[in-house]
Amino acid sequence: MQNQSYTTTLLVDQSPEQAFNAINSVRGWWSEEIEGGTEKLNDEFNYRYNDVHNCRMKLIEVLPSRKVVWLVLDNYFSFTKDKSEWIGTKVQFEISRHDNKTQIRFTHAGLVPDYECYSACVNGWTHYIQHSLLSLITTGKGQPNSGKKAYTIHEVAARFNELARQEKWFEIQEELFAEDVRSIEPSNSPYLNNTEGKSRVREKAKDWVNRIETAHRLFTTEPIVAGNHFAVGREMDLTMQRLGRIQINEIMLYEVKDGKIVLEQFFY
Repeated sequence: MQNQSYTTTLLVDQSPEQAFNAINSVRGWWSEEIEGGTEKLNDEFNYRYNDVHNCRMKLIEVLPSRKVVWLVLDNYFSFTKDKSEWIGTKVQFEISRHDNKTQIRFTHAGLVPDYECYSACVNGWTHYIQHSLLSLITTGKGQPNSGKKAYTIHEVAARFNELARQEKWFEIQEELFAEDVRSIEPSNSPYLNNTEGKSRVREKAKDWVNRIETAHRLFTTEPIVAGNHFAVGREMDLTMQRLGRIQINEIMLYEVKDGKIVLEQFFY
């Protein structure tokens, strides 16, 4: 159903009160740089992630140990054409007891598959709820964003996606690649060789770009994240020096460590 809002559920041994308190400790699981109140009815707070995403939330329902609802007052994504996405939607946390466990049902009411941001937002919420909030509830320590630490795999993938949509591949290398990054091609590749080190990988990319005479079609899919890797599909229809017109459909796999891409591997 295209009108089905995103939802996900946690089941924990901790009490509803502990879950409620963790949810309201937004700096402990979403971002350490949240500005404003996050606990009381009518509190408002601002969330910001680099120049990619920022939003303003208002707590419109707060029922201790039972329910918390945020209203999205304002929102900005750098990577969507429709700048109204998220505005007026509601972020809901419903807490209940099931079989001697506490259930937290998270719903972003209004975040539906028709949204341009849907895939990236689902990846983000899945990380923050299923990993960061869960960790905060069960261990007392979440995995929030922080300008003082390395990006998470989902943050790297989101930034990669933003730049890839604009065909800013050299910016991706400069901002997201580790100094010791490795670049691996198929063993029988007729186009490029393996290389290692950020500067050499950049030279490899420059050599490829300089050989392009005409780019007829360039398209990159949304990232799919799993563990410390993410992958995208890439379609290219090019006229190249010495090769003529070629079509390449490939899978590009990236490994992330300490907030940086340490491996890119191509399958075509």
